Formats: sequence, structure tokens, C-alpha cells
Amino acid sequence: MPGLRPALDPNASGRHGVALSHLKDVEGPMRVVTDRLVYPEGPVAMPDGSVIVVDIADESLKQVSAAGEVSVIAKVPGGPNGAALGPNGRIYICNHGGVDWIEVEPGRLRSGPQRANYETGSIDVVDLTSGRLQRLYDRCGEYPLRGPNDLVFDGTGGFWFTDMGKRRRRDMDLGAVYWAAGDGSEIREVIAGLISPNGIALSPDGKTLYVAETYTGRIWSWTIEGPGRVGKRSWPSPAGGTLFASPGGLARFDGLAVAESGAVCAAALDLCAILEFRGLGSQPVVHPVPDLLVTNLCFGGADRRTCFVTLSHHARLVALDWHEAGLRLHHSL
Repeated sequence: MPGLRPALDPNASGRHGVALSHLKDVEGPMRVVTDRLVYPEGPVAMPDGSVIVVDIADESLKQVSAAGEVSVIAKVPGGPNGAALGPNGRIYICNHGGVDWIEVEPGRLRSGPQRANYETGSIDVVDLTSGRLQRLYDRCGEYPLRGPNDLVFDGTGGFWFTDMGKRRRRDMDLGAVYWAAGDGSEIREVIAGLISPNGIALSPDGKTLYVAETYTGRIWSWTIEGPGRVGKRSWPSPAGGTLFASPGGLARFDGLAVAESGAVCAAALDLCAILEFRGLGSQPVVHPVPDLLVTNLCFGGADRRTCFVTLSHHARLVALDWHEAGLRLHHSL
């Protein structure tokens, strides 16, 4: 794409600060599934070859067919940011409540601060057959949800989700991680005091929780001790987590996905890449993707070796051949 430098090119190594010896080309050609979106995020691969995405700026949930045809499943007022398949084949959505949008060039958007008519964040549910939208949660006890961002289901009927909080012109919220029951009966704040928690994922055995912080460029992990319970390290860990990855440089993380092997794959917003971490403290394998806002990814296809990626700067959903299968998620159809 004109004007875009390849991810972590040698001339930019000082700026990015990630070891270039681990640079890896994508396994095959990048296929543009569609470029008829506005600001896509939260991809969910479906068994018929389609991909469901949230379109944040369009405030909607959309389905992209294997042929690239786009249809609106439901309008989702506010800011639908992350999505996951849940019980009974419904789509669960993290709704951050809305932001101001900044046009950086004609037709190209980036998210800005909390919008003037913001009311609350929420967890919403969409029935794929009827398109009916239901609000499941908008608070946890005395604390309203501020900016839910992404979620992942466990094997107990519940799900973990990040609340990134909201950013304003001169201040921003601290974020948190919550666990909630899929039927709307219970919600718990599990981890507080995080700086911009964003992507969230589980290890293949379901015993480790991974959370990416956007502005710090770090991925943290916690040992899961039960539904809505994690083990926490003592001080000086800022929120009780283990520092799983911190590549340094300008590496702002967005969505996470885990491979069948346990490798943690992170959408790296500013690096025009997916960073693949194959163990605690490992140097990342860098998979270049030509977009300034690589926001999220998921695995799909018959063998889960297709990596679907949302490229929000150019409003595209693309597909890459991956070198191994992605993890089968709970409630996958």
C-alpha cells in the first residue's frame, strides 16, 4: 500500500525496538475479504466460512460472507468493540459506549476521546436469527462499566472481559478485568488498576488468563483458580500479574488470539504486524500486515489455519494462511 512501510523494516528498527532477526513473512498472500466496512474490530469466524465483525464507527454488528458480501445483523448503539460466540449461538458484545471519531485523511478514521453524549459501557447480546439486541450488564455493584473492550468465554458458562475505561482530553480511567456469567446472573471485578486493558485470551488448558495493555505495550498473565478467581503475585507487580511479554519500543497491543500450541498472537497497532509470542519472555515472531491499525484477529476455516485480521485504518477484513491451527474456542459452532 502506498505510503506504508513494512512492519519493523530495518530503517525503522530504532523506532520500533523489536529484534529484527525474528521477522517473518506471512505464510501466503494476504487476501482481502472485504474493504466495505468503516472501522472493523472483533472478528468471529463462523462454520459457513463467513466472519462476523463489529463495525465500531457504524455502531453495528455485521456478517461478511466468504465471497465478501457484507450484511448488517443488528445496529448496536454506542461503540461495539469486541465480540464472541456464546451460549445458544448468540453473539456477546463489549460495548464501550462511544467515542469521538477523528478523520486523519479522507475516509480514514481513528478513535478519539469519550464522546459528549456518552452514557455508559455495557455487555450486549445479539440473537443471530432475529437480530434482537439485549443489554446483559452495565455495572458491577457500585461501579458502572466504563468502556468494555474484548471478551473470551471459559468452559464454565462464563466469560472474562476487559474494561479499558474512557479517555478524555486531560485524563483517563484505570481499567479492569471482569468475569461474568453468560446468563446475566453474576458479574465480578477480578483485576483492577490496569492501564488500558484491551485484548484478552485463555491458554489451551484454560488455566492461564492473558491480558494485553495498549498504552504500556505489555501482556500480563494470571493463573486461573476457578470461575472469576485468579492467583495474584505480590508487590511490585502492579495488579498481581506475571509480565508475559514486553517487547519495548512503539508496540501498542490490541486484540489477542491463541494458537493450538499455546502461542499468544497479538495485534500490534503501530507496528503494522501481528506479534507471536511462543513462551513467557520470548522474543516475538513478527508477521507483517500492511495497515497502521491492526486491531484484532481470530482463527477460522476448516482446519483453523486461516487467520482473519481486522485492519481498521483501511477498513478491511483480510485473511492470511497461518502456520498452525488456532485454538478451538468455547461455544464455537
